[in-house]
Amino acid sequence: MKAISRSLAFFVMAAFVCAAGVAVPDGAQAKIILKVTTQSTRPGTPRADYLVHFKNGVAKRTNGEIEVQIYWANSLVHAKEALEAVQLGTADMADLAVGYFSDKIKLLQVAGLPFSVSDPVKAREGGMRLLREVPEALGEITKFGHVFVGMTATAEYHLNSRGPIPDLAALKGKKVGTFGRIAPKAIQAAGAVSVSTTGGEVYEALQRKTIDARIMSFETVQRFKTYEVAKYVNTIAMGCIAGVTPFTMNKAKWDSLSKEHQKIILEEGERVGVWEAQAMRDGDVKFQNFLKGQGVKIIEFSRSDREKWKNTAGVKKINADWVASVEKAGLPGKKALDVFLSE
Repeated sequence: MKAISRSLAFFVMAAFVCAAGVAVPDGAQAKIILKVTTQSTRPGTPRADYLVHFKNGVAKRTNGEIEVQIYWANSLVHAKEALEAVQLGTADMADLAVGYFSDKIKLLQVAGLPFSVSDPVKAREGGMRLLREVPEALGEITKFGHVFVGMTATAEYHLNSRGPIPDLAALKGKKVGTFGRIAPKAIQAAGAVSVSTTGGEVYEALQRKTIDARIMSFETVQRFKTYEVAKYVNTIAMGCIAGVTPFTMNKAKWDSLSKEHQKIILEEGERVGVWEAQAMRDGDVKFQNFLKGQGVKIIEFSRSDREKWKNTAGVKKINADWVASVEKAGLPGKKALDVFLSE
């Protein structure tokens, strides 16, 4: 009977504490959750692994006070919705593939001009330089309620296809998956047909033969596992045409963090961005070897045809047209191009 009375007293006291709204001690504060959206399907290559490095680095340096939750393969929102999702707070952070937002984030598209920069480290350095030296470039991100945290870069792009494409004659008329507004023009200049295909859609598009090929790096072929359905990579060497990828956070979420947490977030964003670009550069041969092990044939695209393609009127116009269109929108296109390409 006494045991029952003690249990009842404990229950009543617990109910009273909850009803009274007794304050939780500072040391027991709720963990801060940061939801990150990405189109990357899984870890395993630097382009996805940088998010894991960021997650672990932040957890370690905040003693577990911040938990980064990564939503792979567009499982939180689609990559094409990431800009608005972070702005609205649906996602706290985004691995922001700016190629999908060429009508809204214009200046950073300079990093995706074809047959330009082929080194991911230089591409990232150019993108960071652009944000530092051209205020309008950073302004295009912050005006959507995003805080810039870091930047990654893609490797050089080639052509992942269901059959061999060794030259321009073989490429002509092929349906090629692309993205954004710049890459399609380069593909069309080669006589191929451009079909808008996001990273999350490419596997199924190749599997169902909706497209014959898709512009991809060796790393993206591995990351999206398209080697299972498209057994050729043709070395067209288009440069880092997927450009750079800002890593951003919702402004309201940012403002809710302490100064110390903000400092850690920025430092980790910088650290993993530098790591990713270098790992993309260093890993190119490793990615090729992995793909060969999966039965992928790497076809050397005709060098003379690549030069022909690069010097077609259609490709040569891309840079000039891009500068003109951006300046028509009241933005410093020529300056952005010069700053990005300078060293």
